[in-house]
Amino acid sequence: MNNEEIRLVKVILESGFASRRKCEKAILSGRVRVNNEIILEPAYKVKEKDTVSLDRKIIERQNKRYMALYKPLGVVSTTKYLPGRRIITEFFKGIKERLFYAGRLDSESRGIMIITNDGEFANIITHPSYEILKVYDVTINGKIDSEKLLEASKGITIKNINYSPFKFKILSKGRIQSKIRLTINEGKNREIRKIFEHLGYKVIDLERISVGCVSKYNEVSGTLEAGHIRDLTEKEIAFFFNQKDKKLKDIENIFSSENIENIDKDYKEEIKINEKANIKKHNKSKWAKSKNLKKKIKKANFK
Repeated sequence: MNNEEIRLVKVILESGFASRRKCEKAILSGRVRVNNEIILEPAYKVKEKDTVSLDRKIIERQNKRYMALYKPLGVVSTTKYLPGRRIITEFFKGIKERLFYAGRLDSESRGIMIITNDGEFANIITHPSYEILKVYDVTINGKIDSEKLLEASKGITIKNINYSPFKFKILSKGRIQSKIRLTINEGKNREIRKIFEHLGYKVIDLERISVGCVSKYNEVSGTLEAGHIRDLTEKEIAFFFNQKDKKLKDIENIFSSENIENIDKDYKEEIKINEKANIKKHNKSKWAKSKNLKKKIKKANFK
């Protein structure tokens, strides 16, 4: 049996009822019941076996979905309706779960996006602390200056915004245009375009070919074509959750009793060294003053 517990507001939110704020209001106003009992606490923990209802209508609990979408050019990374614009939800037809994206791509860019209904999973992908690598193929106008790009790859500040170091590989270098493969672990707004614009180039084409271990090329399903969507494999899903476990383990190691003892030991040793240095310094200055005093006395006696 699955003993997973999630917050009540999340159950309502994932049902597609409304925004988080409206879901919280519905709970606080007594419209939501758990096992036919009114619950007024949005953070109330709901178990898998619990029955949740809104206005006495039972809410069907969503299955967790983890998917990869190849976003075509011209499609906006949003789930909100935009008059006259294509949005990513057009590729979710036939999927009953309420999905959202984990990391956007601007409308002029194309490539891999992770789609899910699991907020924890989305946070692992988007939060910089988990260092999920994203790989892009970038085509620019003109011949790339390797030295300039190398310098920028060490980390660069543009208009008071700091961009982290990145790795790159020049795939082609021509007089008219060049193609570079970039690997970054953050996703600031239009980051790649701004970096190349700062270096004096215009981005002609920008394609994200992978997020973490999820690539547009897959051994099982083949190449993911523009506008197509597929479920992630169990191995791909595990990759991202392992990143979270790794981070938690690192944090636990920092605060382990053994490490704290070592830190304490080092600190005490440092105090001892400093105390010895202070004693020596003090003695030296004391004797120096005494000698000077003796010299002054001798000089006075000769006179």
